[in-house]
Amino acid sequence: MTKNIKKYQHIKSIYIFKKASMKKLFFLIVCIVFISANVTAQNQGNQKLMDELRKYPVVYNTWQKSNMPILTGNTEMGGLTDPLGRGIYNIDMANLWLSSSRRSVGAGMMLKIAQFSGVQPAFYKQEYDLTTGILTTKLVYPDGGYHSELFFSQDNKELMVYTYTNDGTDDLICNIDFGLFDMDFVSNSSNTISGISKEGAYTQLRYHLRSNIDFNYDKFPKGNDVWVRVAPKKRLEIVVQIRAGKNIPQQVLPESYDIEKLKSDHVNAWKKNWASMGSVILPEGDYAKLYYRSLHWLQCVSGSEQYLPSEAQFGTLTSRMAAEYNYFGNIELNHHTWQGHSFTYGAGWSAYAYTMYGDKVRAGKMLNNLYKPEALKKNATTMFPVGEYEFVYNGKPRGKYTYLKNTNPEAIAFAHEQYDNGENINVSPWDKQIHIQGYAPALFYMYSRYFDCGKDTAYAVLKGAAEFWSEMLNYDSKTKRYSLPPVLSLTEDLFEKDLLDGLLAAKWVLSEASKMAWIRNEDPQLQKKWKWISGHIKLDDRDNIYQEFAGDDGTRSGGGYMGIRGYVYLGFPTMDLKPVLSPLKVAKSLDEAWIRNNKGKGMITFLANWFAMTDAYWGRGEEALEKSSYCLTQLDASGTALSESDQHLHYFLTGYSTFTMVPVTMVLQSINDQVYVFPAVPKAFSNIEFYDLPAIHGLKVSGVMKNGDVKEVVFRKDGKELLRLQKKAVVQVTMKNNNLVIRSL
Repeated sequence: MTKNIKKYQHIKSIYIFKKASMKKLFFLIVCIVFISANVTAQNQGNQKLMDELRKYPVVYNTWQKSNMPILTGNTEMGGLTDPLGRGIYNIDMANLWLSSSRRSVGAGMMLKIAQFSGVQPAFYKQEYDLTTGILTTKLVYPDGGYHSELFFSQDNKELMVYTYTNDGTDDLICNIDFGLFDMDFVSNSSNTISGISKEGAYTQLRYHLRSNIDFNYDKFPKGNDVWVRVAPKKRLEIVVQIRAGKNIPQQVLPESYDIEKLKSDHVNAWKKNWASMGSVILPEGDYAKLYYRSLHWLQCVSGSEQYLPSEAQFGTLTSRMAAEYNYFGNIELNHHTWQGHSFTYGAGWSAYAYTMYGDKVRAGKMLNNLYKPEALKKNATTMFPVGEYEFVYNGKPRGKYTYLKNTNPEAIAFAHEQYDNGENINVSPWDKQIHIQGYAPALFYMYSRYFDCGKDTAYAVLKGAAEFWSEMLNYDSKTKRYSLPPVLSLTEDLFEKDLLDGLLAAKWVLSEASKMAWIRNEDPQLQKKWKWISGHIKLDDRDNIYQEFAGDDGTRSGGGYMGIRGYVYLGFPTMDLKPVLSPLKVAKSLDEAWIRNNKGKGMITFLANWFAMTDAYWGRGEEALEKSSYCLTQLDASGTALSESDQHLHYFLTGYSTFTMVPVTMVLQSINDQVYVFPAVPKAFSNIEFYDLPAIHGLKVSGVMKNGDVKEVVFRKDGKELLRLQKKAVVQVTMKNNNLVIRSL
């Protein structure tokens, strides 16, 4: 009773406020409740993601020579870690170049421990934490042991931090090896070693290593002649600081580092990384394990401030280092995979992934590195010359054709592989893969729609690409349709006329460029031209199956590494064409392609995921799960390294990036002005959740499904809840008089 009286007195006292004060109080209460609810929802999703990541660390409990080195990095530098916890073989950097077209391998940091060389450990455990990217290793030998820790700082991206603790009762003598890279090394002090690239290097590299224990020297700077003596129960602390670029300043190293502070800052930076992204919470299992690991490695290798990642970013292991440190696992050993080129579609998958997870900053960095207008304009005519041109494939002439009809100063083209300045590397015939001129513009289009920003750049890209296609396509007045000359398909051994992926890419670019010009009230004549051309691009079919190319009778062999690829463009990223495509023909086309591709056997992992996304965009959740699950067969025995295909090229950037995108397409899609919630969830994922995933016009969407029933779907923008549902839904989102109108259909 007393409590009720006090409560009543409290309420009564509120009512004596003036009306203005009452309104302020009410507004304040509403704001507090609203902000608390929103923060709680965001924190809930992030906390659930952290809980899932902790379930799937990479753990080795048994020492074997074939243990896979674990990839790690901080987007600017990284490498393959030693399975015995002795360091890093090479340190690769996003901005370290041997020439304008070829990246270089940087100096690593490995310990040689003579006392344990060739000795089988009695106890061994190595663990890699997905939440923080910290590698810990512990070994016990009959006469000693050690434990170590290594990470590339996410807070200060010039630093790699390594600690090594002697757990035995005798001193350990540890030689320090800097790996393959050819540098001039000097000793600055008793515990600092510096190195600089040889004179004339294309990209300068400055390397500094500081230890908390003084070095001993024999014949330094030649040979492996730097060593430290680590006393029992003492910890060796090494910080490696690296800068690469042109005309970079000399580093000034502090006298010492607070290792625990570096670690704390690193962990907090990873927390911010995870908090910047939306999440999907999958049922436990092998699929979820690969999914969460893929999300981690996406952030290790892509999102640099300066350059796009290479196809096997930071995944290099030189043969000398492998042999010297007794690693004989199944990995391709060469100086650098594909010379470290940036592939537009390889890097593009990372940009798509960041966009689809709502990471505006890192996706924006990727697009800034890709958008170089002068290079793109130059690429158009260097890749596809104006006038008649003889196409040569595998050393054999395939005929003379006219590609670009005129020199169009507005036309742009994205390179298959790039120099450091964004211009295309002449890698014929692959730079004639015409689909890239739809794939790359769609990156900018999606970014502008999801984040309600970058619209000027998106329009500039679409305009340039539309003008490129306007010159590439040929009009036949008899058939009243546009066609493509013979070019190279996404399927890299297919050189034919009217490629399906090419026609779809062209139709999508011209259509979206026309729409954007109309919305912006710009280029009225171009807008009409693009719309007319797009409307006169037709797709032929046979037996209700879209033709892969002109004259396709369905007998061309599929399967294996090349297979049949072009059908992926029936969905992603050209999904806005969905209203003009036949669902029946799409389904039959995808099903036949999968059968002809031997249900994925030998397929490249990013293509399996690409097919999965296209299936998901047509509501085919079971097919999407089946195809993306192919990636589970392409892991090394540790479950660490994803292969491009059939154990070829481990740590393939595009495989990890695309795998992260498949669950997103299962739970949330934005097509034209509609958002689809839970559109393609397979039965195996009937318990699935997602939080803060982006949709058109800057929306953030969260949803929970239990046992196949939708419990909650929430649409927010700028923290404000706009719509709450308890069902699968298609939601219409439009802008009227600069106001967002959202309603469930």
